[in-house]
Amino acid sequence: MSDAAAEPVPVLVIAMGVSGSGKSTLAARLARAWDFRLLEADDFHPAANRERMARGEPLTDAMREPWIAALCAALRRHRAQGESCVLAWSGLRRGHRQRFRELGYPTRFIHLAGDPELVRARLRARTGHFAPADLLDSQLLALEAPAGEADVVAVDLAPGIDEVTRQANAALRHWLARPPRR
Repeated sequence: MSDAAAEPVPVLVIAMGVSGSGKSTLAARLARAWDFRLLEADDFHPAANRERMARGEPLTDAMREPWIAALCAALRRHRAQGESCVLAWSGLRRGHRQRFRELGYPTRFIHLAGDPELVRARLRARTGHFAPADLLDSQLLALEAPAGEADVVAVDLAPGIDEVTRQANAALRHWLARPPRR
């Protein structure tokens, strides 16, 4: 076997879900467990987007565009360096998910889904985040459910983060047991 064939293929894992679903906590846990680079999508928002959301105003697709472009550019750089990544990202739009699939990484999405009222209660209890609980309804309306997308694993967020992490790690172990291809 050649050295090139023995090199691990970098992969992309995306913890996705509406605000308050636990995607950032899950992504941090997965990045630690798998020794992958962690990226938090919120860190890539232009200031105007953050200010708008802090006022409780939802983003339009046009407003999301520079954010998605910045995320794609960062992921391309990490892929070029051979780094596997975990991204915490809402993943609301099917077209945006497709753009991440086209970056050249084998990709797996972990979709944290569940009862909107549970998520709303989590958002109301959360402190220190720019996005208020009022944005949840607009995110739920914007969410294009990933039904039929073969690279998406749905995980119910209700059992809590420890069980969510266990299920996500099990799904990743199963996926990574078959060597991903470029």
